[in-house]
Amino acid sequence: MSRGRTVRKTIAAGLGVAALALGATLTAVAPSQAATTEENLPGVPAPGSPASEWESWAAQERADAEATDWEADSAARGCTLEDVTISEEVDRDYNLAMGAPADLATHRVDLLEDCGDAAAADTASRAATSEASTLALPSGNRCASTSGPGTMCLSKSSGRIYASWQYRGSGSVSGFLRIYRVSSGASGCPTGTTWLTGGSSTWRNGDTRTISKTRTSAGGYSAHIWKKVTIGHTDWGGVCSVL
Repeated sequence: MSRGRTVRKTIAAGLGVAALALGATLTAVAPSQAATTEENLPGVPAPGSPASEWESWAAQERADAEATDWEADSAARGCTLEDVTISEEVDRDYNLAMGAPADLATHRVDLLEDCGDAAAADTASRAATSEASTLALPSGNRCASTSGPGTMCLSKSSGRIYASWQYRGSGSVSGFLRIYRVSSGASGCPTGTTWLTGGSSTWRNGDTRTISKTRTSAGGYSAHIWKKVTIGHTDWGGVCSVL
């Protein structure tokens, strides 16, 4: 732990279907690019494996998350960790994408971070490259400026996928982050088949909120920030990559 500062770590025990609830509130969210089917990575049960095998895998993944030094994890991205929540959830989209039982309980990690001006400068530099027009998705960790005042980053590390959005506007905004599976041959940065939805959150100037979940297959991913509006949510932009 850093001196003079306490990071709150929350372990949420309740199961939920927040992804479905949030999805019902979206305004004009039509997937513009279908996802491609990918094989599961080594260490992840094969699609259709017995429920007991999936439950054992999910329990180990959560135990690994609870044992992770999330302060060091944030520091590796040039950020200071303010809060971490590890939630148990039943995410049907995530489960079906890897061929697990629809009711499998897995975990999601939510981070609140202070990434400072140095991190903002770094993400802006990478955004200049990632915004170039291409006929296929780029590969590796990527960042891009969004139409809303901020920077979205999509990355993989230590067997996980991360989507982060840093807010650079005035006042505060509410919304949520969503990760999609998309074709690696897609142009631009479309939405696609929902892979992971974060909880509803509020950002203040300088806040970076991050969602993270175990990466189960390689391929194209898209991360978008959905801003809360009077009725539903509006897409404030995102970034895509093959991870």
